[in-house]
Amino acid sequence: MYRAYFGFQRHPFGRDVPTEQLFSAPILDELHARMNYLVETRGIGLVTGEPGSGKTTALRRLRSGLHPDQVRTLYVHDTSVSATDFCRQVALELGIQPPHSRALVFRAIQDEVVRLASERHLAVLLIVDEAHNLRPDVLGLFPVLTNFDLDSVGRLAILFAGQAGLRQKLRMAHLEALAQRVTVRYNLGGLDRDTTRAYLDHRLRIAGVDRPLFSDNAAEAVFNASQGFMRRIDALAHHALAAAAAVKARSIDIDHVARAAEEVRS
Repeated sequence: MYRAYFGFQRHPFGRDVPTEQLFSAPILDELHARMNYLVETRGIGLVTGEPGSGKTTALRRLRSGLHPDQVRTLYVHDTSVSATDFCRQVALELGIQPPHSRALVFRAIQDEVVRLASERHLAVLLIVDEAHNLRPDVLGLFPVLTNFDLDSVGRLAILFAGQAGLRQKLRMAHLEALAQRVTVRYNLGGLDRDTTRAYLDHRLRIAGVDRPLFSDNAAEAVFNASQGFMRRIDALAHHALAAAAAVKARSIDIDHVARAAEEVRS
């Protein structure tokens, strides 16, 4: 309803942002570097953060930057499943028709990872999104799944991404073997005040408007209401733009953000 009014070429705060146009910030760049290190070392990593903090966006950026001739990336996000069903999902991601026996599925996964490494010289990265939903018995599979040649060589990199509850699960005594194998840990917080303003301007610019529509007070209000979490920023900015367009305002002020905050809360 406001695209034509402000002159946007596309929805400025939608989710359909091309990977090459994703926002870059110091905290996101640091996370990206750590995740790439994880792939290089075939380790196990843990990325946590509140909903809307940008975890899935970071995963998109990582995945798009990995060359398919160097890294085979597997992605699993249906995590509220049994250990058998989880293994079947991983097998299917590898292109394996999973056997009926969990033990055979497990063996088939490891054999395929070894084949990809030895014959095609590929690293294999398993991304487990929504990992906070994993059952303890599923989490208990990973030390065995990553054990190759009597645990003497790294073949499979694993990246868990989820909410803070995942860290709590890894403190359980019977998951100590997995917790000890985690080499990269990163908790993704919100953007700071200045970066929130930069994010707003970035999203406007890639949507076709190369001028700051949000006043300084409005950008400050967005930061305070969102705590710097990108999904919340997107929702507030969307409703603030709609509120401004409804009254034919040419820019967004603090009152428009206040109305947007009411919309988001309702």
